[in-house]
Amino acid sequence: MFDATHYAEVGDGVRLAYCDSSGAASQALLLLHGIFDHKRTWSPLAARLSGVRCVAPDLLGHGHSDRPPLTHLPPERRYSPDMQAEYLCAFVEAMGLDSLVLGGSSLGGGIALRLYLDYPEVRRRTRALVLVAAAGYPQPLPGYIREMGGWLGSALQQPLVHALCKKTGLLARGAQRSVARCFHDLSAVPPVLVADTLAALQRIDTFYAYQLSARNIVPPDIDELAHRLGEVAVPTLVFWGREDRIINPLNALRFAEDIPDAQTHLFDHCGHAPHIECAEEMASILHPFITQHAAKG
Repeated sequence: MFDATHYAEVGDGVRLAYCDSSGAASQALLLLHGIFDHKRTWSPLAARLSGVRCVAPDLLGHGHSDRPPLTHLPPERRYSPDMQAEYLCAFVEAMGLDSLVLGGSSLGGGIALRLYLDYPEVRRRTRALVLVAAAGYPQPLPGYIREMGGWLGSALQQPLVHALCKKTGLLARGAQRSVARCFHDLSAVPPVLVADTLAALQRIDTFYAYQLSARNIVPPDIDELAHRLGEVAVPTLVFWGREDRIINPLNALRFAEDIPDAQTHLFDHCGHAPHIECAEEMASILHPFITQHAAKG
């Protein structure tokens, strides 16, 4: 069952939580979520991909994964995309995933690209890429990310402030806003997604991880990464909602130009989460793509 939570040891005593629709096959669609999100964001899509093994980890510091202080790392590396990619590489090894369709949404899409470009052991296993409103090009940071990386993240790590926000319902309203900003049609927001987001915010240590994730979200080599997209040598699907207010949908066209074998699908009346808001249509495109490419050696 996809929504059940499992754990994998990825080194340094750190565990990543994950969902897995079927633990039997080494071929898998590996799905990486975005910042302040969690693994069950992929549930609507996974439910429509019958016969496909879907594996979705929580990034470190998110969902049910561990939230270590990482004081052995320089501050600018803690919860950075590069650090996340390093632990995810260990996750792929620990799970014995030998034939991947590697996918990600938003920040998770950027991390998927980094895994492919910077980790030969992952590249060797990757048969195709799926980018869903993916981060990959320089852009101004949305205000909510800047705030979480600064004063708001600091304030919510204070026990009295955190307790007050829980008691007054501010955390609940924050969870609703966090999810709603990703949607064009608010009636498409799954209540369970809001509940899972709130559950993470109830933990005060979440805000340490979130603040550093937000502060370090832009890799220092972001310009170089964009120039390396021509190195992608596997078929790539790019999905985007035309009403995305977080990452400009024009980036879908940039990916189509910069990645040699890329196909782009834009969804009308859809925001930053086409894997939820347009799950049925996205699955109808993705399923044959996976079937065609996952088993190729």
